[in-house]
Amino acid sequence: MKKTILILLALLAWSAGGCARAQALPEGEWAVVNTSSVFMRGEASYTSENVSQSRMGTPVQVLARTGYWVKIRTPEPYEGWVNELTLAPYPADYRSCARYICIREHSFVYAEPSLDAARLCDILMSDIIRAGKEPTCGFDVKAGSSGAGISPDWTAVQLWDGRGGWVPTADVADFAEWMSNSGSLAAKAAQTGSAGSGIAAVQVADDLVATARRFLGAPYMWGGMSAGLFDCSGLVGFCYFMAGIQLPRDASQQIKCGTPIAFEDMQAGDLVFFGNTSVGHVALCTGPGRIIHSSQIVRENSLVAGEPDYYGRNILGIRRIIGNHSKKEIVKNSALYFVK
Repeated sequence: MKKTILILLALLAWSAGGCARAQALPEGEWAVVNTSSVFMRGEASYTSENVSQSRMGTPVQVLARTGYWVKIRTPEPYEGWVNELTLAPYPADYRSCARYICIREHSFVYAEPSLDAARLCDILMSDIIRAGKEPTCGFDVKAGSSGAGISPDWTAVQLWDGRGGWVPTADVADFAEWMSNSGSLAAKAAQTGSAGSGIAAVQVADDLVATARRFLGAPYMWGGMSAGLFDCSGLVGFCYFMAGIQLPRDASQQIKCGTPIAFEDMQAGDLVFFGNTSVGHVALCTGPGRIIHSSQIVRENSLVAGEPDYYGRNILGIRRIIGNHSKKEIVKNSALYFVK
C-alpha cells in the first residue's frame, strides 16, 4: 500500500512538472521586437519579399543568424528574417513585468513628458511597451504617477532596449488588464446556455468591427499586419488580437479556425473567405451581407448582388470564431505573454 501511494505521489509530481514544462518557453534564444513594427522577409535580404510583420513587444524565438539578419518565429506562429537592430534581448521577467499596450492608431515615445521633447520612436496600436522605471533625466516620478510636477497626462515607459521615455497616458492601457478584460469577454462568449454569453459575443463583435473601421481607407500592404499597413489576413488577425484572441497568420490557416456558418446565418465578427479551390482572401463580417476587408484599401462592401458596393468574388466559406475559439487562442492564457 505504501509503495502504491509513493508511486501515485511520484506520478502527481511528474504530472505537475510536465504542466510546468508545457507552460515554459521553448528552449533556445528569444528576443523582443524593439521597433513599432518590422517587416519579416522570406530570405535574409532586403530584396526578398515581405512575408509578414511583427510588432513592438512581441516575444519571438530566434531560429538562425547570418550577418545582421535574424530569422525569427512569432506567436502566430510565423517565420521570417528581420534586421538585428529591430530586436532587443528577451528580458528574464518579460512575462511578469508591467507592460502597456498602445490603443491609439499612432503615437510616440518622447524623451521627456512634453510634445515638444525629442521623439525616441513611434508606437502603433497593439504595440506592447514596458512600464517605465524612475527616469534618470532628473524627474523624481514613478510610472504613471503625477509627482514632482509631472502631469498625469503622461506615463513613463521603457523601450525594450532599456531607454526610458514618456507617452501620452491616453494612448496606452495596462497590457495585463486589457488582455484579461478582453479574454474574459471572449471566454464568456464561448459559454453556452446563458443570456450573458450572447451579450458578450455581441460586444466582442462590436469591438472587432470598431477596430477595423478605424483604418478605413488605409492602403493594402502585402505582408502587413500593423496599424495602417494591412493585407487581408493581417487586418483580421490584428483586430482579433486587440480583442484578446490570437489567430493564425494567413487566411489559409484562419479558415480552419472556429466553426462553419451558412451565408444566411452570417453575423458581425464572422470571417468570410473567398476563392475557388483555395483561399485567396478573407474579410471580417460587419453584419448580415456586409464585410470590411483590406482589398486595395481597407473598405466596406456588400455581399448582396445588385448593391452598389457589391463585392462579387466567390465565397469559399464562412467561419464563426467568436464563441468557438479554444482557450489556448485567448492571449491572456498564452505562456508566451504571461506566466502560467
